[in-house]
This record gives sequence, C-alpha cells and structure tokens, in this order.
Amino acid sequence: MKTLVITGMSRGIGLETARIFLNKGWLVFGTSTQGASPLKHKYLKMYPLDLTNPQQINDFVNVLPRIDLLINNAAVLLEDWDNANIDMMQLRQTFAVNVFGAIELTEHCIPKLNDKAQIINLSSGWGSFSSNDTAYQAHYKMSKVCLNMYTKLLAERLPGITVSSFDPGWVKTDMGTEHAPKLPSEAAQELYTLVNTPKASGCFWQKGRVRAW
Repeated sequence: MKTLVITGMSRGIGLETARIFLNKGWLVFGTSTQGASPLKHKYLKMYPLDLTNPQQINDFVNVLPRIDLLINNAAVLLEDWDNANIDMMQLRQTFAVNVFGAIELTEHCIPKLNDKAQIINLSSGWGSFSSNDTAYQAHYKMSKVCLNMYTKLLAERLPGITVSSFDPGWVKTDMGTEHAPKLPSEAAQELYTLVNTPKASGCFWQKGRVRAW
C-alpha cells in the first residue's frame, strides 16, 4: 500500500485529493489545523498541524511511516483581493505558513521518502512571473514564487525523487471564492493524473502540461 501525506486536508482541493487517493487504495496521512476532516475512511489518519509551529511539525513527522508522496497543499491568503499594499504582519504570517512551514515539513520528511517518491508543491498562476500583471495579492504571490524556487532547488538536491510545482488554476474554494470556474474535484483529478504521469523533476505543471514560470 502506497502512502500519501497531504496538508490542508479539511476542505477544498486537499479534501478532494485525499478522497481520490483513498478510493485508489492509498494510505493517507492528512492534516488540518484542528486535525478534523469531514471525510471518514479506514485508511485515513488525520492529525492537527499548525505549520507555524516547529514542534508540531516534528511531532507529526515522527508518527509517519515511509512516504511515497508528499503534497504541500496547505496555504493562506490573508490580504483583500483589491489591496496592493504591503502589510508586514500579514506578509510574515503568509510566509510562515506558505513558505517556512511547507519547507520545514518537507525537510523533516525527506529521510522518510521511499525510492522514486514524489513531492508536489501546490503553487498558483499568481506565483509565476509570466502571468502576473497586477500589484494585488502581493503577500500570497511572493510566497508562491518562493515555493516554486524551492521546487527547483529540491529537484537538484534529490535526483532520485520527482519534485513538481502544480498550478490548479482558479478553483472554487474558500480562498478562490464561489466566483471561480473550477471545482476542487477537477483540480484533484489533475493532481492524481500528474502523480501517475512519467515526468521530469523540477517542472511547473498546469492541466497536464509544463507551464511557464
């Protein structure tokens, strides 16, 4: 039985992704800030995890078995969508979760990765230089750019592991709002397909194709 570790699993893309992998026979270790999920399954194990808390990260990794797939899905978007100003408190909070927390968890998980394991970092079109044309959502955008660079660096460090960034598009979640055109289940299916597609490490993916950074 293969093992998936996925953060931010209580709703949205994380929830739907876990649902697919469980239905395909994977053992899933999921996290949310409260350790709860509406999804119940005999192969699902849920844990509370605050990605700003190094001790919680360490305690969580200590209970994990060997890992075949790590999906860094959890993230926050704290600023108003029409605000281009930098708020240092929000910037620190955003990076604490989206960058430092994701990196710290990944670094702790590396010794537990099986041969030919995969790491997927949930990024965004807002994290690319090529598709950014406004000054809004500055904190979130900068955090995803950093996560994309981590993908590239990690791919160079770990030649036996496939590391990818994934752009799910504009998805109907708490973060994406009800105005988004895409369902979380669609993004989750794209993620599952990506995992099962032979690919080069260190790429940025969208809808099954490598996209521009």
